[in-house]
Amino acid sequence: MRTHLRQSSVFSLTVLAAALLSACGGTEPPIEAPRPVLATAPAAPSSPRPVASTAKAIAPAPLDVDPTAAEMTREGMAHACDASLKRAELIWEGVRLLAKEPAPLTWENTMSALDAVHLSIRNAADFAELMSVTHPDKGVVAAAKDCGPKVERLLTSIRLDDATATVVKRFAAQPMPVKAPIPSSWPRYVERMVKELKRNGADLDAPGKARLRQLNEELSLAMQEFQGNIAGATLSIEAEPKSLDGLPESYVAKHPKGANGKVRLTTDYPDFFPFMQFAKDRAAALELYTKFDNRAADKNVAVLDKILRLRREKAKLLGYATWADFVLEMRMAKTPATVATFLDDLKKHLAPIVKTEMAELEAAHVKLGGKKGESIPPSDRLYLEEVVRKAKYGVDAKEVSEYFEVERVRQGLLDITGQLFGIKYREVPAKAWHADVRTYEVLDGDKTIGRFSMDLHPREGKYKHAAVFSIRDTRKMDDGSRLMPIAAIVCNFPKTSGETPGLMTHQEVSTFFHEFGHVLHHLLSTAELSSFAGTNVSRDFVEAPSQMLEEWTWSKPVLDRFAKHWKTGKPMPAGLFDKMTKGRAFGRAITTQRQLFLASLDQAYHATSEPAGDTTATVKDVWSKTMPFRYVEGTHFQATFGHLMEYDAGYYGYQWALAIARDLYSRFEKEGLMTPATALDYRAKVLAPGSSDDEGKLVEAFLGRPFSRDPYKRFLALGARK
Repeated sequence: MRTHLRQSSVFSLTVLAAALLSACGGTEPPIEAPRPVLATAPAAPSSPRPVASTAKAIAPAPLDVDPTAAEMTREGMAHACDASLKRAELIWEGVRLLAKEPAPLTWENTMSALDAVHLSIRNAADFAELMSVTHPDKGVVAAAKDCGPKVERLLTSIRLDDATATVVKRFAAQPMPVKAPIPSSWPRYVERMVKELKRNGADLDAPGKARLRQLNEELSLAMQEFQGNIAGATLSIEAEPKSLDGLPESYVAKHPKGANGKVRLTTDYPDFFPFMQFAKDRAAALELYTKFDNRAADKNVAVLDKILRLRREKAKLLGYATWADFVLEMRMAKTPATVATFLDDLKKHLAPIVKTEMAELEAAHVKLGGKKGESIPPSDRLYLEEVVRKAKYGVDAKEVSEYFEVERVRQGLLDITGQLFGIKYREVPAKAWHADVRTYEVLDGDKTIGRFSMDLHPREGKYKHAAVFSIRDTRKMDDGSRLMPIAAIVCNFPKTSGETPGLMTHQEVSTFFHEFGHVLHHLLSTAELSSFAGTNVSRDFVEAPSQMLEEWTWSKPVLDRFAKHWKTGKPMPAGLFDKMTKGRAFGRAITTQRQLFLASLDQAYHATSEPAGDTTATVKDVWSKTMPFRYVEGTHFQATFGHLMEYDAGYYGYQWALAIARDLYSRFEKEGLMTPATALDYRAKVLAPGSSDDEGKLVEAFLGRPFSRDPYKRFLALGARK
């Protein structure tokens, strides 16, 4: 499910699966880790005819193919990709031929067929992306990455094909060829398809289309380069062993002294975030932070300049004032002006709360030997927040983790969501890419409605963060049956081994619930079209269901179901829970302010028609207007900001979705977190439709009133009151 998050049709589909991820074990909201980019295609051929992306001998895969049934070899991976794309090509060719048919078009041979094309391409792209970042066999990984160019070539040809555009426009111009009533998603899909024609250059002349092809190719390659540079840019520092003072024993054990007597600390998340939060050596923390914000800087500053230039040219070519205008047209926010107003409103609301929190951090800074009145470096933020939480609330993150053994958390998550949504989980033997992977079927009564796999533990070569990957979308089949959706949740939680428990931080527990919210959104969909199924929703809405589910990890009755001390089996004491919840509020405003910095930087780069200029100067300017910490000179944060590739002009969406999540949660607060009737209503009105209707209308249907940001503002203000 990721970059760009999957859209509504083959016209807006990209090589990358739409993923929803978070940094497992990190201290930030689940929005920090850039997604890897599959290999991109060479220049697409000038002809709009179907692209022979598969060998002649390859038989097309059936529409209901299960990608996970592929043989886990390089050849098997290649065949799975090719067979799905062959199926897509055959269906697409049938649609193209209709351009010459004088008879009225039917829903089945046009729109439903194009949705089937989308599904087949996603079968290829989604599974390939999952295998490219999880499979231990390098040959399988290579074959998975090879799928990317094949997908991109086919997509480029579909998007710029005159015959396909003719069919879509003809269908849109004729009366809907079925008897009323028709599903509300049908006219919505037709409208979306027509709009996507323009967005993909169908109205351009031949030279314009040729230039658009070139721009798409250059952008794809540059984005791949940008993300690849980040992925390959693990930097490190060497520090004295005493620099590990304050870190958990498990962290210290993983950082033995080298031959020179020093320990090596890297910019990888499992190294970086714990060191920022717990290490007493703040000089080393600043050194590591500086490295972290300079990953790939030697290459990516120039690459970003190129990407921003190409995006501006593409937007102008397609008739949009800015790249942000182009992107936001398909989002809930619609315009850059709406986004700017939203961000400014939150900044004004946060200003006094941030000031209160900063006063406490500054006091702690002075107590630890800092000078009064000096600007605090951002590398000290997490550490000082931890110090204040311990001093003011007595919260010890290490003590809290004693109650979150990973297997208990896994089972607790399944028990809780099963009870809420009226479903059962049944672990089943299944082919998987690694022995750690566990697969479950989802049952609604006696009917299996979905399947998902859990790949929860770290290993060499595996994706380092947390994400949910779509493997197959659902849709209503021509015979009236429903195609079973499939997903995978990938994380890097500690593993219980023998007598050594895998203890999760509370942040990791929240991350687990967050990601599983995406799984439920994907699997509980009843959308008629795969293009609108599950998480195929607006990018500024898609995080809301998962963000809301995080709140269950802040309920004592809910935690008591699975949060047991790994040694004694006793539940978390009420006193410790109270400290944890009170400590939670502190730092929320500053954390949110950082998210507003990221969203504002994203808009600064994309909501302008002017050349980007010095992107480092832009970082510094936005930082000075947004962040309460001093700017670290010599850093190049923009070079590490992977979300500029996948959430371009859309990073605001995390805060937008959080506001929706808090409003959705307000009904559960009133009616009870473990009230099945409320959860089932939520399942029916919000999760099941996907994007079959406007997301704002779905929220209003569940709440019984229009969406409001007031619950989110009250939530942000809690830190100032506690």
